[in-house]
Amino acid sequence: MIGVPYKDGGRDLNGLDCYGAVIVAAKRRGKILNDVCYTNHAPELAEEYAPTLNIKKIEKAEPDALIEMVSGNELHVGLCLDDTTFLHATRKQGVRISRIGSIPIKNYYRIV
Repeated sequence: MIGVPYKDGGRDLNGLDCYGAVIVAAKRRGKILNDVCYTNHAPELAEEYAPTLNIKKIEKAEPDALIEMVSGNELHVGLCLDDTTFLHATRKQGVRISRIGSIPIKNYYRIV
């Protein structure tokens, strides 16, 4: 998936947004994450949709956890690969791996 280009609303390997990257990566790791239609990118979005997304808030990073971050005024999500790195998609670089903490963290969620 590394290098797949960014595409708003993207949900396949032709282009992925940050949530699309998480859905695809989670599925490859045996976790099914429900999709949602975003109406905005408010930082409270994950809390608002948590019951729909089949996720449960946890205290720290763990493999296969959804990581919720805030970049500027926008929500950004990724999938923890372990307790130090996560996979995500950015507009400029597409799907990539970064160190946890490189973007301010709001919450972690276990996919249930």
